[in-house]
Amino acid sequence: GYGRVPKFIQEDSTWLVYKLKESSERKKELDLNIHTQEMPAPPPPPPNLPEAPSCDKTDNDGDSLPPWAKITLTSAEAEIEKLISRNELKDAEVTYFCQVEPILQDGPQCGLVALAMASQEYTKPVSVGQLLAEARVRGFTQHGEVYSVDFMGTLAAEHLPDHRPDILVDLQTCPDTLTHALAHGAMILIPYDSDFNHAPCLKRGHKSHWALLVGLISSRQGYHVLARHGKSRHLACWPLRDLLESNGNLEEEGTARHAGGYVIPKGGVGGQRGLRGRALALHPYV
Repeated sequence: GYGRVPKFIQEDSTWLVYKLKESSERKKELDLNIHTQEMPAPPPPPPNLPEAPSCDKTDNDGDSLPPWAKITLTSAEAEIEKLISRNELKDAEVTYFCQVEPILQDGPQCGLVALAMASQEYTKPVSVGQLLAEARVRGFTQHGEVYSVDFMGTLAAEHLPDHRPDILVDLQTCPDTLTHALAHGAMILIPYDSDFNHAPCLKRGHKSHWALLVGLISSRQGYHVLARHGKSRHLACWPLRDLLESNGNLEEEGTARHAGGYVIPKGGVGGQRGLRGRALALHPYV
């Protein structure tokens, strides 16, 4: 075979193994130094920023508000504000307002509903049912309709003892009687022709309806009235001139009648005891 390996080859091999081992250990040492050598220190953190002011409300926040910002409007007052804005009334001033809750009518009972709403100023307001029963006994109505301001005045005198009923006439020629009554705290029951949106219109009485006037607004555009009626839960705002014109055109009852007919006063809807040009003011006794 090959025989013994020469000595110089053995020595060279030993040297080679040693060198390889030394080289491997040196590499490990270098790798260790690479991983363990000290890294440069990170930069210092930025200085602390000043704290932002707290947005939490405190009990004293309200003290910094102007007086008008502290006022909380009632639902009715907020509704009036919207009506003034919607009608674009300039320099509007609410001369008078009486808060009453709406009552929706059931059948042709708009006048009785308006009178029932007016009775809310009493500790025990009168119901629509009570008024209907009384009106039937007196022969004023068949189904709840009331085509006479005089009939309404009689019912008001019976059921609203703390108010003085006063029939207003010739409203087209004497509109000041109505504004004067409102400005002095009266509520007013007034008949008119109701359009599809319940605003005043001219149908010669064929769409006659009753409203309760509970407020008066004066502005650059003239007077507007605030009204409640039995076909809406919302407060209405109408130009006074439109309402008076509608009131003055009430001449006859509509052709569409309830079975059994309606009670019409002597002289008709446009007569002296009817609806045209007339209204009922309810003055509080002071």
